[in-house]
Amino acid sequence: MASPGGGAGTHTDEEPPGNRPKKPMLAAAAIVGAVLISVPFLVAGQDDDRKPEKDQTQNAAGTVLDAQRLPASETYTSESPKPSVKPSKKETAEPSAPPAPKPVVVPPSPSPSASKPAETKPKKAATGPPPGTAAAALAGLAKSDPQGRHICYRAFVSGQGWQSAVCDGTMTGTSGQGKKITALNIAVWNVEGSSANALLHDGGSSSAKWAPSWTAVVGDGKNNYIGSSKPGAPFLTGFAMNVGKGNVCHTAKMQNGGWGQQFCKNGRPEYMFVGTTDNNNWFEAVKLTV
Repeated sequence: MASPGGGAGTHTDEEPPGNRPKKPMLAAAAIVGAVLISVPFLVAGQDDDRKPEKDQTQNAAGTVLDAQRLPASETYTSESPKPSVKPSKKETAEPSAPPAPKPVVVPPSPSPSASKPAETKPKKAATGPPPGTAAAALAGLAKSDPQGRHICYRAFVSGQGWQSAVCDGTMTGTSGQGKKITALNIAVWNVEGSSANALLHDGGSSSAKWAPSWTAVVGDGKNNYIGSSKPGAPFLTGFAMNVGKGNVCHTAKMQNGGWGQQFCKNGRPEYMFVGTTDNNNWFEAVKLTV
């Protein structure tokens, strides 16, 4: 029970404490509440600041959506590449020496013999003397009588040409026609060859003249020629010939006379003569034997 003398601001031990909080406690509670209220806003503000940074990072990495890409420009221009301010190590490094070129081996061009088969030329058949010549006529006699002695010959008659070759005492030339002989072709067998010279008409002189030289000794079976078969060639007024062994004989007919007797000469250095030294006369025909 309360004492009658007690004041209004005092409590007794029997008085239960009141339910109203004290002022210091209210102030502390207010401060704590304010802090709690401000924390969510602070966290929310930090999250809002980070999202744009994330978006900007994604845009810089080239992950912009197709809908946000700018349309490509329709005009294309070329621009020289600009050198970087700070070249990389690869650019500043000294260039390595190029590898040594490999030697180029040029294959040799094939020789004609290697690229083309060798042509086989047919062997030429052994050829005898020209047909129609004195040696051609002699070849037949030498074959049938290889051990015999033979002589074949033919005359080139002015206005007629070469006559057929005859042998061993048969006449060549003409008789009684007054035709002149300008060349003779002679071949011998088994007499060690022949040599001859021509006595030629000389229009500016009263005497015939000899050809500059005798022929070389022509072997058995070969053609020997004196005089000329060319047009306008001087005619033979006579001729001389010899053989290497045995003897050689002739019978001749002059243009204004008959046949003369036979004359013979031994082997070289002897020689026989047919015709005349008269520049205005000639022999028309002759027969020869060995």
